Amino acid sequence: MTWPAADRWRAPVADWPPLWASSWGSDRRGLWADLIVNGVTQRLRWIEPSGPEGFLMGDPGEQLHKMVESGFWLADTPCTQAFWVQVAELQVNPSQFQQGDEAGQRPVERVSWDDAQQWLARLAQWCPATAGLAALPTEVQWEYACRAGTTTAYWWGDEFDQTRANADVVGDRDLDGSKGATTPVKRHAPNPWGLHDMHGNVWEWCDDVWRERLDGVGEGGSSGRAVRGGSWFHHPGDARSAVRYGWPRDDRILLHGFRFALRSPSPVPAPEVFGPEGRAR
Repeated sequence: MTWPAADRWRAPVADWPPLWASSWGSDRRGLWADLIVNGVTQRLRWIEPSGPEGFLMGDPGEQLHKMVESGFWLADTPCTQAFWVQVAELQVNPSQFQQGDEAGQRPVERVSWDDAQQWLARLAQWCPATAGLAALPTEVQWEYACRAGTTTAYWWGDEFDQTRANADVVGDRDLDGSKGATTPVKRHAPNPWGLHDMHGNVWEWCDDVWRERLDGVGEGGSSGRAVRGGSWFHHPGDARSAVRYGWPRDDRILLHGFRFALRSPSPVPAPEVFGPEGRAR
């Protein structure tokens, strides 16, 4: 696949098809590529750089203009129990919700930030083509991908829709799983960029050290890490694109999972001036 010279900055640079991919292609939501480990597939989506127009990050009244200078590959779901087990050393599954025929397709949980880092290192051992590329997304990358070009509270609009995400609408869920639990990762439709479960199901660890403020002025040295996206146990308001919390990096609770990213080689610089239609997808 080739891109016109004017659009080349949007494409994977020296990375199409990716060396780690077993299959690849494009659809109405963009480029995709599949990473397979021991017969278990994780699809990743190409997240284009934002260009100089960037995007508005955060809640209204507190928004910052952010740019995503480099495109990256992002898993189209939180890491599933099935994929975790194939990569993890000794194939240990830490998850609370392991029962049932669909357990393998539920997100892995009870995973700390440190656990996720160790798992990413194991991924590079299983698939050397991912070495130096695998990481948790940053908060900026995560929110940019979650919004998928939208400006509303959720990618579908400003009101929560329980047919589109797994969150505690009624407020009666228990942590023991007797009322409510995680759901298989592709039960709900993806956002416009092909990403499932960016709202609800499990909180997703981000790479960043936790800072109370988006601009991080005067902050630093925290041992906490940022989580995004809400969970099956929390109110839908916590699943909004802009909501962010910090959590101790070594905590393992049944609300926390992750999705991983794969960096792409150095980007082509984006044009300084856009046409009248901006950056069309």
